[in-house]
Amino acid sequence: MPKQARSEATRRALLEAAERLFASRGYLAVSVDEICRAAGVSKGAFYHHFASKQAVFLALLEAWLQRLQNVLEAERAATPALPEALQAMSRQLAPIWETGRAQWPLLLDFWSHAIRDPEVWQATVAPYRRFEALFAEWLAEAAAQGAPLGTDPLTAARTLLAFATGVLLQGLLLPNDANWPQIAQEGVLTLLRGWGMLPSRPAASQTRSFP
Repeated sequence: MPKQARSEATRRALLEAAERLFASRGYLAVSVDEICRAAGVSKGAFYHHFASKQAVFLALLEAWLQRLQNVLEAERAATPALPEALQAMSRQLAPIWETGRAQWPLLLDFWSHAIRDPEVWQATVAPYRRFEALFAEWLAEAAAQGAPLGTDPLTAARTLLAFATGVLLQGLLLPNDANWPQIAQEGVLTLLRGWGMLPSRPAASQTRSFP
């Protein structure tokens, strides 16, 4: 096997072993030695590819977030009108939840550690900033093309992310309490209607009796 291919295979083996161990035992409980044993490589090979266990976690996180960003950008490219694109993105919550089921508990575990280390914390919140900028860019483009927004693009982007993160967290903590993908879709519709980007839902006619 060529040297470059061997190097890539070693890195992939380390990431796969770390992901399995982190998911089963938690980030803090796993050591570099255990990752190396599970991957069948030496510690020298580990440190050739990664400076630390934190670097392995951040590489796993980056790979998952890049897959997520690819899904969102594909929906955006396929749907020129932003309100419809955002609705399409909201329908991706179910597959996002399934593919990220192992990552979410791991992410919470890592956050509990990273919050005590400012340098690691900055690396951990960087993906949030990336998605914030991505949504703000899309919302600014829509506003520039005449779409009503009702607020500035950055605030709207932060509101969308706060809602999406909250739904995912509730789905993690209370998976059987509600149809969280459906709630995600309804919530995005509510935001879009509130911003004026979609028509308001007609009020349901009700018959009430008064004394």
